[in-house]
Amino acid sequence: MSEFYPIAAAAHLTGISLDTLRAWERRYQAVVPKRAGRGRLYSEEQIQRLVLLRRALAQGHSIGQVATLADRQLRHMLEKSSSFAGEKPAARARASEDILIPVWRALERFDTEATHREINRLAVAIALPTDFVYQVALPLMRRVGKLWHEGKCSVAQEHILTRHLASVLTSFIRAYSRTNTAARVLIASPSNERHEFPILTAAMLTAAAGLGVIYVGADLPAPDIVLAARKTNADVILLGLSTPPDPNTLGELHYVERKAPRRTALWLGGAPELNLKKATGNSRWRLLQDFSALERQLRALVARS
Repeated sequence: MSEFYPIAAAAHLTGISLDTLRAWERRYQAVVPKRAGRGRLYSEEQIQRLVLLRRALAQGHSIGQVATLADRQLRHMLEKSSSFAGEKPAARARASEDILIPVWRALERFDTEATHREINRLAVAIALPTDFVYQVALPLMRRVGKLWHEGKCSVAQEHILTRHLASVLTSFIRAYSRTNTAARVLIASPSNERHEFPILTAAMLTAAAGLGVIYVGADLPAPDIVLAARKTNADVILLGLSTPPDPNTLGELHYVERKAPRRTALWLGGAPELNLKKATGNSRWRLLQDFSALERQLRALVARS
């Protein structure tokens, strides 16, 4: 059953002001929310559509031009009209870091509201979620990690940044998720891997590629990963590691390799130096060194499906 959101929550999730939401409904019937005692109520599908419309406007289209398009047409238009279409992810990453300065200033002050506001502003301004990853999310996480190792950033500041980035990534996943897809990817991290940002990023890239996302979260025991894959008939299990695996984690990976359905592909991200075949004797895992490698595999999966 679809969840419904009041207009204030819809504005927060989509980055569209209350007045604009009302105007789009009144003038263009861009979406027609339910009416209840609490006022307007927006479904998950309408939230997703509003995000697509907002991104179309960010690419230069007018609301009058796009309000009558179906969601499928909107997605196709966004993919085709992106100024970065056809470029490699590394090329998209070369955006000026000046755009990140307001985020850093807010973070230096431990100003959680300003940090959230500035990250949301960038999410609205940047046309595609993949560009948000390469131009905003990854540079911010790399820098906060570097500063933490240098003793110039506290754990609290890292948590503030991660929490607000995760909120934006989650909204992107919700906006781009599709129910009828040719292939579905189950995304998790194994036991004792508690860093959620990498797998949330992977889930967002998967949704943006037009594939189904089965996001089951971080710190998940191997039997539960296998059970979820079987119950959802996942085409791929994608696990993320933030550090080189210890013997316990290697045992978890070996369990998944042995117990996962043979038709299910196994992808592992975040451990480029690991030779799993040498370490555990298994051969099913495909190692992905970075998010660019993940995107290549996602495109190949779409092409095969």
